Amino acid sequence: MARRPRVLKSEDGTIMSDHATLIRGRIMNSAKELLAKEGYSKTTIRKIVEHSGVLTGSIYYFFKNKEDIFRAILLELVRDCINKINKNCYDESPLFKYAAVCQVELKVLADYQIVRETYMEGYNSTIIFEGMVAQFVEMARGLFDYTEYECSDEEYYQNTLMVKGAMHACLSEMFFRRDVDSARTRASLLRMALRLFGAKEAEIDEIVAKIASMNDVWERIGKEMVEYPLVK
Repeated sequence: MARRPRVLKSEDGTIMSDHATLIRGRIMNSAKELLAKEGYSKTTIRKIVEHSGVLTGSIYYFFKNKEDIFRAILLELVRDCINKINKNCYDESPLFKYAAVCQVELKVLADYQIVRETYMEGYNSTIIFEGMVAQFVEMARGLFDYTEYECSDEEYYQNTLMVKGAMHACLSEMFFRRDVDSARTRASLLRMALRLFGAKEAEIDEIVAKIASMNDVWERIGKEMVEYPLVK
């Protein structure tokens, strides 16, 4: 059965028309392509206008500024990542899927320098970082609600804040001048994230080992996320 297209809503909750959804998608795809080629600082609203063919006024109808566009792209990428992991790992546990999303993000950052630099801008922006935390909170709810790993609202938030803060640290380490074992750091992050959500040590060992054995899957998913359009 074909998957239904996701219904998009504006900031006030109004359902977007097909035309509005198309224009918004064109803006985001153009911005994503520019970000992947030129990085955050060189991607300007003017360049997005030229690349997308969408008028400046239309861009500001959907987004407050460039930062808001970037935040929307990152949130869409997380949704896309979750969908791809569900497709590739449909019979895995919620804990595994959570760890897999973290692993894919870290894999993309390790493999693509321009994405690494762009994400650093995002992590250093309070507005964007807050949006990323909120998105990961919703992801955790979707995975853990009605399971033994279900958390309170405050626990979901605190755990997610710790995980995203640790991912920021992993990203920063990629810019260090000293030689570091980044794979070991990433494995430590996964272990910490799984412990925060109540995983037992035996579960953690099994998940981390399996995550490490599926590097080709995470590489393929990461490549698709970086190179494919957000909206088809």
